[in-house]
Amino acid sequence: MTRVISAVSAFLVAGVLAGCAVDDVTPADDTVDDSQPPQTASTDDSSPTPSPSSHDEGPWPSVNCAPYGNDVYTPYLGKGPFPIGTVATYPWRGPGAMYPDGDEDFRGYTAATNVECGGTRSKRGYLEVTAGCLDASDAHGVIHGTSDGYYRSFALAFAQDDPDRPVKWTDLGVEYRFYYGPGVGVVGNTGFKAFVRYRTEYDLYVASWRLDGVVQIQKKECGEYTVLQRNPDYGAPARGQWHTIRFEAAGDRLQLFLDGKLAMTQTDKTFASGTAGIRIDSMDGALIDDWRVFAP
Repeated sequence: MTRVISAVSAFLVAGVLAGCAVDDVTPADDTVDDSQPPQTASTDDSSPTPSPSSHDEGPWPSVNCAPYGNDVYTPYLGKGPFPIGTVATYPWRGPGAMYPDGDEDFRGYTAATNVECGGTRSKRGYLEVTAGCLDASDAHGVIHGTSDGYYRSFALAFAQDDPDRPVKWTDLGVEYRFYYGPGVGVVGNTGFKAFVRYRTEYDLYVASWRLDGVVQIQKKECGEYTVLQRNPDYGAPARGQWHTIRFEAAGDRLQLFLDGKLAMTQTDKTFASGTAGIRIDSMDGALIDDWRVFAP
C-alpha cells in the first residue's frame, strides 16, 4: 500500500491518544536480557495454569520446567488441544474474521483509534497487548509504554473451525517496521525486539536491536535466559528513520534480518511452536507499521 504520511502528524495525534494509555501491569525492570519482564497481574486473576495440548510437540511448557502459577502469562489458556501448524496452514487472522490476513498495516482504522491496552485485553481478537497501549493514527501504529516504559503485544491466530483456542505456529517469521523520535527513555535495554515461538513469558525466543548497538538472539526457558548469539558492535538504528526487524524460525534454524540484511543465524531445538510478538522498551510514541506474521 502506497502512503504519503507525515510521521510528525502521527506523533501529534499520539499525544491526544496517550490519554488512553492505561495499563494493568507494571513489569519489573530487567536489565540483564531482552525477554519479557515478569508480569505480576492480569485482567483475570482466575486464569488457569497453562494446560498440555495433545497436538503439541511435548510437555507444556517444557520438560525441564516446574509447573507455573497463573501469574505467568501465556496466550494458551484453558484446555487443549490447540491447533498447531505453519503460518501457511494457519494465516494470522482473528476468530471468525479475515483481518489482518497476515499483515497489520493499520488499514482497518480510518481515524485515530485506541487498538488495545494492557488494561483492555480482549478488545481485539487477533492480538493481545499485555503491557502498555497500541493506538492507530495516520495508518500507523503508535506505541505507549507502561509507567515503567515497556510495551508488549502478541499475534493471535485461529483456525476457521476453532474460534476459542489460538494457534501454535511451528515455522514462522515475524516482521515489523519502526520509527522513533525524541521519546527515548532509560528503562531496560532500550530498543526494539521480536518474539517467535513464544509459549509463555518464561519460554520463548527473542531477537533484539538495541540503541546501545547490541544485536542478539536469546532463548528463555523456565524463566532462565541464554544468549544464543550476540554482536555488541552492530550499531544502533538511527533516529528519525524507518527501520525493519525480521525474525524467523524454521526447523531448528533462527535468523535475524535488520533493514533487509541478514544479521545473524543460530540453531536451537528447544521450542518447536508458539506465537509471535513485539516488545519495545523505553520508546514512548514510537511508530510501527506492516507488522507481519508469515511463512519463512
